[in-house]
Amino acid sequence: MSAEKIIQSIKDHSITNSDEWFANLEDRKKEEVLLHDKLRDMNFRKKISKEDSKKFYSNTKMLDGLEDSEESLFLNNEKWFDNSYLLKNSISGLSDVYFNELISKNSKANIVLDMACGFGRESIIAAKSEAELVVGIDLSPISVKEGNELAQKNNLKNIIFSVADCENLFFDDDTFDTIICARMLHHIEFETVMKELQRVLKKDGKVICIEALGINPLLNFYRKITPEQRTHWETANILTFKHIKVAQKYFKVENIRYWHFLSPLAKFFSALLPMLNFLDSKFFSKIPLLNRLAWTFTFELKK
Repeated sequence: MSAEKIIQSIKDHSITNSDEWFANLEDRKKEEVLLHDKLRDMNFRKKISKEDSKKFYSNTKMLDGLEDSEESLFLNNEKWFDNSYLLKNSISGLSDVYFNELISKNSKANIVLDMACGFGRESIIAAKSEAELVVGIDLSPISVKEGNELAQKNNLKNIIFSVADCENLFFDDDTFDTIICARMLHHIEFETVMKELQRVLKKDGKVICIEALGINPLLNFYRKITPEQRTHWETANILTFKHIKVAQKYFKVENIRYWHFLSPLAKFFSALLPMLNFLDSKFFSKIPLLNRLAWTFTFELKK
């Protein structure tokens, strides 16, 4: 399917009434949209106390420029696109940089789909990596609006964002060369999406994934005591290896890597981040079985 036909299909399926779109969503999907729109709402973020910011935001990248007076942090603060900044300041920096590079490697000259794209961070990276076309989709019209604005700011002509449901894609079979699943697979009904990914991915195409791993009991306990940061569905569906077994019904699973055994501690002791990253990358991420207690893992699905 050509880029022109994909763009036309997106136009044909574009929503005309956001309220009507939202009203027709399942309750769990409404909860997703409401929470993540709230976390991105500038009025909420500008007025929030520092105590509440720690309560609602686990990801420090969401707080960069919290006191910025501009309309949208996502348009005016792009530090998290900078790999050197991520390594020095983000507890997820090691996996972020790896995944950014994986996106770039698998985007050049390809037609790329970014599932549940949010405001479009990964989509922008793919477009800047000379993809033929990048399509970012999300349930939230606000996310799609921000993604299109960010693409316009970056003067990118090879990218388009659309409101769509990852569990019911409107794209034709064998449409995409590469599909990006960045921390979104625990937001959806997993096997339904595996079937859809397998359908819209071209032969020999690849799905690249980065996800939280739900095996470490301490991390699972932390997730339970910070309910404001995620929906009930998210908390109950953090990925484990039972999900990988489901994925193997539809794909060849390749290149599983584990990230952040110790680096989450830097959330409380930020000065220790360089040392914790060193220990993670050189030792803990490479110890069999123990590495499965990591916070994050990355993997690839080959059709």
